[in-house]
Amino acid sequence: MSPDTANSKTLKLDSSYRPLEIVDAVEALVLCLIGKAYAIENYKQEIKSVSESFKLPAVIVLTRYVRFHFHTMTPNRANVIWRDQNRCQYCSKEDESKILTIDHVLPRSKGGKNTWQNLVTACKKCNQKKGDRTPQEANMRLLREPVRPKSNVLRTIGKKQVSDLWKDYLWENHEN
Repeated sequence: MSPDTANSKTLKLDSSYRPLEIVDAVEALVLCLIGKAYAIENYKQEIKSVSESFKLPAVIVLTRYVRFHFHTMTPNRANVIWRDQNRCQYCSKEDESKILTIDHVLPRSKGGKNTWQNLVTACKKCNQKKGDRTPQEANMRLLREPVRPKSNVLRTIGKKQVSDLWKDYLWENHEN
């Protein structure tokens, strides 16, 4: 398997063409081979066996309908940083997630909870400057009000991994 093949991703749809998740292309190919799905878009890349070659699927449709499950996202560190797009919500500095911190808008010492509406991404400098105060007390403004994000099938992959072959099948804005 080439490195490109190992990193290829596939958009998985249910039988009503509703986006469900992003899976590895090899996993998607297996679903097609065992009859649980069929490919409607393929990459140029192929996997070869001794006697056959198979194009890697870019978009697959399951042969059955999947009941809609509301996926709730918890306001943990990774999800807050994803929602805020790796950007400090005070100074707008963009950084790697391992360098950024999570700030309680209303500090925990003043009753602040670990909720989507109270957690924001902050760079270390801004988090230290704000300290144990509210943004108003620290004379700092939030770039935008923190809100609970909508669940997104593209959340687990990077922008560069979103295939052009998916655009006709995504229901949500995939530019973000």
